[in-house]
Amino acid sequence: MSQKCRLPVASIAIHFAQHAILGEKCDGEDRAFFLLRLHPPMNILLHTIALEPARWTPARVSRPLVELLPAIAGAGFYQLEIFEPHLDFAPDEEALRRALAEHHLLPRVLSSYLELTPHKTSAEVFSAQADRLLARVDRFGFQKVRLFPGAAADPSAGAYAQAVGEVARRVRGLAEARPEVEFLFETHDGGLADDPEGIVWLSEEIGRANVGLLWQPTVFDAEAARAQFALQREHVRHLHLQNRVAGDLGQFATLRDGVVPWREILGEPPFGLDGTLEFVPAGICAPEEFDLTATLQQAVEEFQYLVALEAS
Repeated sequence: MSQKCRLPVASIAIHFAQHAILGEKCDGEDRAFFLLRLHPPMNILLHTIALEPARWTPARVSRPLVELLPAIAGAGFYQLEIFEPHLDFAPDEEALRRALAEHHLLPRVLSSYLELTPHKTSAEVFSAQADRLLARVDRFGFQKVRLFPGAAADPSAGAYAQAVGEVARRVRGLAEARPEVEFLFETHDGGLADDPEGIVWLSEEIGRANVGLLWQPTVFDAEAARAQFALQREHVRHLHLQNRVAGDLGQFATLRDGVVPWREILGEPPFGLDGTLEFVPAGICAPEEFDLTATLQQAVEEFQYLVALEAS
């Protein structure tokens, strides 16, 4: 996309109406892209974890999120899923909230690490942490919360059922406390989502309309991903968009080129689901090697790919 068309998203409609800037200064591909940005069939968010190379290190955060906001807005993104450590390590959370508003960035999804499983958090500790999470939801206006379903420690049938029942009770309490917010289990491996049918059962067992799944492939394999999505589709409320290299699942790939056939999984447009660009290959590196400009450019290219899919 040409640099001259990099307008703040919030002002595109004004410029289009007053100056016909899209028609005068952008080529056809850019015009189509920006027209779709004005009325996107599929809401595509950017995950701030994509811009955090220290995400899997003990530090978790390499620089404050507030420092990244100008570049995010300049790249044309305006809806965000926020990596919870970007809030935990914010020097001033209220100042961050104001900065998001100043850059016309909407924090729509909180990617939370709230510990749900009872063998790791007592009822008292969980209650305090849940209150803190709900206060953040209110402060930033999040519409959805990603929950990692965790594991039920003891594999014995009785203990497992008891632990899963406690997870259901805890999430039911969150859903009842904020009925206007969706609480979504991420179908990430390493926890209860390893059982594709079990995580569906858990979502149904909670029995609240604002509880569902935030879908990603639990196993990065084409056939497994197709089968998982077919099984879970009616419970899916949001997507985590990422991909891996076939034959080397430790390596990230673009949505077009990786092992997961996103075009097949999404089906025929309109897709009817919102999604978050969670990772791009350019951002998977050591903190000292991270290139913010290159990572955002690749995220823009992934966005354009999704827009083209929905427009096809």
